[in-house]
Amino acid sequence: MSMQMGDMPAGSMSMGEGIPSLFTLQKMYWAVVGSAIGAATLVNILDRALARHRLRDSSLTPAKPKSLFFSTYATLTATAREISYATPQPLRLGGLTIHFPPLGPVLVMLANLIVVMVLCFYKLDSLDPWQWENVGYRTGFIAICQLPLIFLLAGRQNIIGFVAGMSYASLNWYHRWVARILWLTATIHMGFWFRNWGRWNYITYQLYNDPLTKRGFAAWVILTFIVLTSFAPMRRLSYEFFVIQHLVTFVGFIVAVWMHAQDEVKIWVWIPIGLVVFDRVARYTWGAYANLAIFHRKSKKVSLWTHSAVFTPLPGNITRVTIENPGVRWQPGQHVFLTCHSIVPLQCHPFTIASLPADNKMEFFIRAENGGTRRFFRYASKMNNLLGNGETSQSGRAVFIEGPYGSMRPLRQFDSVILLAGGMGATFTMPLLRDVVSAWKMECTREQTSTRTARLAATKRLRFVWVIKSRSQLTLFESQLQSLLADVEECRRTQPNFQKEIEVSIYLTCDEKLDPPTVASETQSPEQPLTLPEISNKYEIQKTENETISINSVSDSTTPAPTLSGKGCLPGGGCCCTTQIEDEDKITSRCTCSGPAAQSDFSDVKVTGFDLKTTTDQNILSGRPMPRTIIRKVLEKAEGESAVVVCGPRGLADDVRRSVVSLSDERAVHKGTGAQGIYLHVENFGL
Repeated sequence: MSMQMGDMPAGSMSMGEGIPSLFTLQKMYWAVVGSAIGAATLVNILDRALARHRLRDSSLTPAKPKSLFFSTYATLTATAREISYATPQPLRLGGLTIHFPPLGPVLVMLANLIVVMVLCFYKLDSLDPWQWENVGYRTGFIAICQLPLIFLLAGRQNIIGFVAGMSYASLNWYHRWVARILWLTATIHMGFWFRNWGRWNYITYQLYNDPLTKRGFAAWVILTFIVLTSFAPMRRLSYEFFVIQHLVTFVGFIVAVWMHAQDEVKIWVWIPIGLVVFDRVARYTWGAYANLAIFHRKSKKVSLWTHSAVFTPLPGNITRVTIENPGVRWQPGQHVFLTCHSIVPLQCHPFTIASLPADNKMEFFIRAENGGTRRFFRYASKMNNLLGNGETSQSGRAVFIEGPYGSMRPLRQFDSVILLAGGMGATFTMPLLRDVVSAWKMECTREQTSTRTARLAATKRLRFVWVIKSRSQLTLFESQLQSLLADVEECRRTQPNFQKEIEVSIYLTCDEKLDPPTVASETQSPEQPLTLPEISNKYEIQKTENETISINSVSDSTTPAPTLSGKGCLPGGGCCCTTQIEDEDKITSRCTCSGPAAQSDFSDVKVTGFDLKTTTDQNILSGRPMPRTIIRKVLEKAEGESAVVVCGPRGLADDVRRSVVSLSDERAVHKGTGAQGIYLHVENFGL
């Protein structure tokens, strides 16, 4: 980024009558950015006040606005949500599927782009060769003043996230796109200088002989590399490599910009450096407190580190990591960065906390993919006697946690809550479900003891949907399901006026029991909790040449089923049922590979002795859910604002977004029909 200013400060120079100075334009940009952050902060404050108001409301409909102010706010919010949540259909090009972000963030970044371009060209004629130098100055000043915003959006200890109530993970999308707009601005800046020099064939001479031009061009090259490698396909090739090279190139970029910029604009370089230092100091300080045993003495055992984790292999190539009595508190739905140098040196990965603080343990379920997660599973398998090495016990390994991170509106303030998860996304939604049920239980206990205190939850209805590929995944949350179902049944038994509702559906898309009609299979026994020896008997353990370990379900049938060749079939006799179930209440036939989706013959499935079908009206179904129908049925009963939370593959998240927008528009939420608001939270799944 080449600022050819010579010895004269350019920030205050005049480019013509009525044209703001370059410093003024920089201040104007930050006035716009500050206004946007202020608006988000105001919304966050109002949302927090609204949550407290609902929990203090003693009426039968606490989640329904009752004043003119809150009614007006609900109407404005509903309108903004319909626009913000809207998501275009994915674009399919051959075997490639391109998913688009929701309209809300896109509009924010489009507004940022418009502001930047207006400031770059305001009252300047880009077609006039005598003003190309002025455009070069202007765009350089606008480019460099965007640097602090990029770093404000990047840190885990995020100032914008704190005041606006947003997770750093959500802000990271904005971070990437602000960086891309910076690259565009820097490219225009460089292009106009090259255009100006090109009239005299002066470009090559400047690149070879002018130090300022060399540094600016180097900064642009590094920034171009950073932008190209930040796209999702590049990040997914190797996330660990992406993080390392991102940090290295960031240092190189900042150094090049600092050397290129003149003293009058170096403040815009020092601010990002200060933000990075603040983020690192805050993270390391909190990390030291969370992980050093001196701050969390629980026993007389002398140890430097607080946390010790036990690694246990589970079916489906999943590792359960358990940390007893962790030294930090967290909220349902949050995650931490987990590091275990003795197994995976010099790496940390974010994992959702699948337990509640009341469990007195931090629990993670980690699917073995590539890199560190595969090494976790390999270690757990070896240490649990799954390879016949004679070991029967496992000692804990020292681990380090950073966090917790993640932010969303507390679900206890909503009248109805709908939780949808795909596969391992249940590690996010299950703690949210348990948290609301625990509030119901505590309220029931207070009713029995005649203790009158503030309401713990305004929630009346819970709808939980989990889409899984195999019945073996049900074992991940057996104890949690048993606990919450027992709590609800106890409340119903002791409190005749208990009006809370809970409904659970588990959609099974692929399993050995989903056989085509032409393949005979025996009825298997209900899935029961498995001990480690039982896991080794029930599941086939494979080890490849590179010691990649895999636990696969073994059919109970003594006669091997023939290999199926039809679409959606699994090797060994099972198949995938991908038909979408439009309405659970109108199922008439069983699912086959080629037939309609239907309620499966898993009515005998029990979770730790609990008959889920009779306890919660739970359905275990073969096929895929239709989010729109599920959400609509809950909204029809809602007496206040509802919350929809989804965590899973991108396709499921997009379906839920479109369903929420469609239902909000169709029902004319808060527009005179009496339909109540819909809050949507989408937890990003993957990188």
